[in-house]
Amino acid sequence: MIDISIRKLGKNRVFKDNLRFDVTPEVIFKPRFVHSEKDASLTDETQGFSFYVEYMEGLPKPSLMVMKTYCLRSKTIAQITDAPEDLLWAAVRDKGAKDISGMYALNGPLADWIKTQLDLQ
Repeated sequence: MIDISIRKLGKNRVFKDNLRFDVTPEVIFKPRFVHSEKDASLTDETQGFSFYVEYMEGLPKPSLMVMKTYCLRSKTIAQITDAPEDLLWAAVRDKGAKDISGMYALNGPLADWIKTQLDLQ
């Protein structure tokens, strides 16, 4: 796993072309069973890059993480070093925020900040 700034990450065309804001920790952990070629489309539900906020009791603060998912295999590949701490805390403490194995989905303000930093708006 690497530590990287959001702007530097945004210079990676492959990353930007395959970035998914619809893939949340809840979507990642949804059971999927591929038994035949007719089920192959299930792999497309999560494939690409996504962000999540990592936080568990005992950690000093939440972190913005990047996950890569390919063929139903996910791996955290980077930590964003310059994410605003107040936005990360807000995502963790948001009403309705779900802790899924220490992973939290992005909330609106954090997603907007990411899109602005990556020139996606």
